[in-house]
Amino acid sequence: MDKLNFLGKFKDPALERSFQKAKWPSVRFRLLFLYFVTIVTYLAGAYIDYVDLGSGSEFHTILLGRILTCLSGAAAFIVLLRNRVSLGTQYALMAICMFLVLVSESVKLSVKFAAIGSLSVPTTVFIVLAYYILLTPRILPPFFAALSGSVVYLYALSSVVPVASGTFVNSAIYILLANIFGGFFLYTFGRSLHREYAAMEDLKRMVAFDELTGVCSRRKFLEAGNCLFRSACRFENKLAVLVMDVDHFKRVNDEYGHHVGDIVLKEVTRRCVGVLREVDYMGRIGGEEFGVVLPYSSLHDAIRVAERLRQRVVERMFDVDGAYLAVSVSIGVAELKDHETFKSLIQDADEQLYAAKKGGRNLVCPTPYTVVDRIYKNGIYAD
Repeated sequence: MDKLNFLGKFKDPALERSFQKAKWPSVRFRLLFLYFVTIVTYLAGAYIDYVDLGSGSEFHTILLGRILTCLSGAAAFIVLLRNRVSLGTQYALMAICMFLVLVSESVKLSVKFAAIGSLSVPTTVFIVLAYYILLTPRILPPFFAALSGSVVYLYALSSVVPVASGTFVNSAIYILLANIFGGFFLYTFGRSLHREYAAMEDLKRMVAFDELTGVCSRRKFLEAGNCLFRSACRFENKLAVLVMDVDHFKRVNDEYGHHVGDIVLKEVTRRCVGVLREVDYMGRIGGEEFGVVLPYSSLHDAIRVAERLRQRVVERMFDVDGAYLAVSVSIGVAELKDHETFKSLIQDADEQLYAAKKGGRNLVCPTPYTVVDRIYKNGIYAD
């Protein structure tokens, strides 16, 4: 299903905000460049006005318009350089500056024609194209600013030359083509950027999350675990890891099919996620094997969490397509001690998982202790 609306924006407002935020650094750089070049060239254009008009009142009128336009551009440049206002405000300032440039061009057109009776190449065309091309992927602000400014310019042109004259018609065609070309480029290129961003986000999700269960992928789990491991080592925080395996999962696949096996994995994950904290990381690290990283958790904390996970899985039968299955998990627990790498911590938890399976499954086994299923039943580690 297409994620874009007719304007080429994401239908999901949150995704659109994320896209605009991701693209803003490059747009901001282009805007800074555009403001700077516009200010410099617009001030330099005053020399041409002086050559054409001399130092009379007509020149002062055009110069005043140029100065006011440059001041507005300089203010927008400073605001953009500080980058402390919202993106919507930045785009609004850009649209205002673009409109003021076109209004100033309209004033210059009227004054110069009245003074010297000739017209130069309409620089409005280049201004419109520059704003269109440099300001993707936001569509509406540059479009309305360019369109309204073009109308003002054509109105000013119609006041000095007949509408039916070749000069007016040629200028109108140039400006119309600039708006059509610029608008088309803005729309199509903007859509391409949106689609590229959507594809990259989908790819990131595929890399970061397991498609079946929705928990972290093995790669994401190991990356997060390594980061938490380094942080715990540096600041001497507690850290524990669980490695959990669904008992007799191969038998489920063989007797009921892989479709049922997938449903079992999703339900196991759903039940476990409801037990964990927001700061905990759960990932699928094998076929039916899951890992859990527990920041700021001691061995005893991790044992309690592991037992709650085990109990949550076995407390109710799994209703799968009308068949009720008894599913259990075995969990190995390890705490950060003298481990040099996160991988070695995972290996310790994996060894305890093997011990839990060897002890009869549906058990929690922490290092360096033995199977604690009966310890929990006796209430030694009861909350």
